[in-house]
Amino acid sequence: MKKEAMRIGIDVGGTKIAAGLVSKSGQVTFRKKIKTATEKGYPAVKDQVTGLVSALLTEASAEPRDIEGLGIACAGQLDRKTKKVIFSPNLKWTDAPLRQDVEATTGIRTVIENDVNAAAYGEWRFGFRKEGSDVVALYLGTGVGGGLILQGRLYRGSHGVGGEIGHITLNPDGYQCHCGNNGCFEAYCGGSYIEKRLKQHLAEGYRGKLWQIIEGRMEKATVTRLEEGTLLGDALCNRVWAEIVEYLGSALQSIANLLNPELIIVGGGVVTGTKRLLDEARLVMERRAMRASLAGLKVERARMGNDAPLLGAACLIDE
Repeated sequence: MKKEAMRIGIDVGGTKIAAGLVSKSGQVTFRKKIKTATEKGYPAVKDQVTGLVSALLTEASAEPRDIEGLGIACAGQLDRKTKKVIFSPNLKWTDAPLRQDVEATTGIRTVIENDVNAAAYGEWRFGFRKEGSDVVALYLGTGVGGGLILQGRLYRGSHGVGGEIGHITLNPDGYQCHCGNNGCFEAYCGGSYIEKRLKQHLAEGYRGKLWQIIEGRMEKATVTRLEEGTLLGDALCNRVWAEIVEYLGSALQSIANLLNPELIIVGGGVVTGTKRLLDEARLVMERRAMRASLAGLKVERARMGNDAPLLGAACLIDE
């Protein structure tokens, strides 16, 4: 029986680098994960990436010639032509030639993609491919990221930086976003922004049921605890929760009206950490969206978990 061809997938983030040997059918083996040496700069992180490749090859008793390709999912904006990392705030990089350097060092054909785009592609290819070819993936984590699969291909925009769904403006006079704009989707539904608002109210002296739930410890004021507070009737939690639901639902409605996808995949810690958020936001979407935009539209939770960017990056060599 012919042995299945293997690829390597690497997910480079501001806090960790995850790597694994990936089969074309989506199986991940020989996993490795290390803390990103962000503070030491680009050269150190590049060496970490190539070191992980060597470690995977050694553990799998493989040579570079045995690997079909190497895919890197990297936090940041990429130049469409040069494939350099133009800017990565999490990694503190500007114009970093990661793809070129890794390929030159390892001798393995290498592709690089924005981490959220890679995750969107991984989710679609291995979790939802049979459910549509026009798909939007949303990730509500620390911030809000998005990826577009249109007609079965990853859409990157004219300069390779398309799909910034987290930075569509939902309220021009709204909360300040880290990107410098006001009222971004991210500023309303990103986990760090939500937690900041909760902690601000607690620091100003709010002492409702939420205070009891978190046992007076500010660091425990998470989205999960927020949902618990709404179930107990906490006034602050009810107000913040209603705002998140309305803005998430409005974003889903905007996506439905603009792109008319067959499927919207929603993942990230804000969604996985709550039970009711997505269902309630879906109701807002259905109330707000045009009827034709909703025909056949599904809104589903992400299925591939932390493997999505690994899988997507490793299999983008097929594009």
